[in-house]
Amino acid sequence: MSKLLSAGFARMWKNTMFWLEVIIMGLLFAAIMIANYQSTRDYGIAYSLDTLLSGPFMVIGFFTASFASMFLGTEYSDGTIRNKLSTGHSRSSVYLSGLILCFTATLLFCLSAIAIICIMGIPLFGFLVKPLADTLTVIAIGIFTAAAYSAIFTLVSMSVTNKPVTVMVCILLCIAFYFSSVRIEEKLGEPEINPGYAWLENGVPVSSRPTPNPNYISGTKRECYEFIYDFLPSGQSIQLGKNAPNLSVLFPLYSLFITVSSTAGGILIFRKRDLK
Repeated sequence: MSKLLSAGFARMWKNTMFWLEVIIMGLLFAAIMIANYQSTRDYGIAYSLDTLLSGPFMVIGFFTASFASMFLGTEYSDGTIRNKLSTGHSRSSVYLSGLILCFTATLLFCLSAIAIICIMGIPLFGFLVKPLADTLTVIAIGIFTAAAYSAIFTLVSMSVTNKPVTVMVCILLCIAFYFSSVRIEEKLGEPEINPGYAWLENGVPVSSRPTPNPNYISGTKRECYEFIYDFLPSGQSIQLGKNAPNLSVLFPLYSLFITVSSTAGGILIFRKRDLK
């Protein structure tokens, strides 16, 4: 596998898509730093380096989806995969090397953003407010989430032989993940009780009493929603990006399960794929 990785990294360092995403990630968070600083000056909104450092994990799914589909999809269209197999490499080695390359690229996307945040954020917003261990824990959880994304989109990219279809499926799947997680977050955010309101009617004060919210989810249904929200990489990304308090300690386990199961399933599919 070392030869596969060596050739893969050599191709990745020369890949325009890879460097374009590194630059876009850096520029995106440079713009966010400037916007946040402007908000601090104009509206007195307080930002901390702790919150900003978790931001890259909110968007990393889209970067992973686009890179994996383009980079690995090209191997099918160029016949690179067939060449690797014809030179004696096993299908498992070819698949795992693709996963490692995708995961490495994903980490580098995150690191490029984190570097920009530190370079610009420390002078603008100061150092960490929370203990360093807390910030490192959030980043570690984010790395597990990034691994889950890499495994999912490697599975798709190595299972679909048509490059345009691969790109479309990965991007649409990523959008579906995020849309589902946002909807679940909205459902879980419904208050149990609607507050009472006060208004004037013909100059006379009128008020309503608090009433139960029919849209509030409770019981087993709420537990299912919470599990799905925590289990999906997109749900984890949203919570990490918002630096939500009390992040579940199960996040890494969920991500590890997704990574292992997606990789096992992907290798099984790839072994049966007809590449002739």
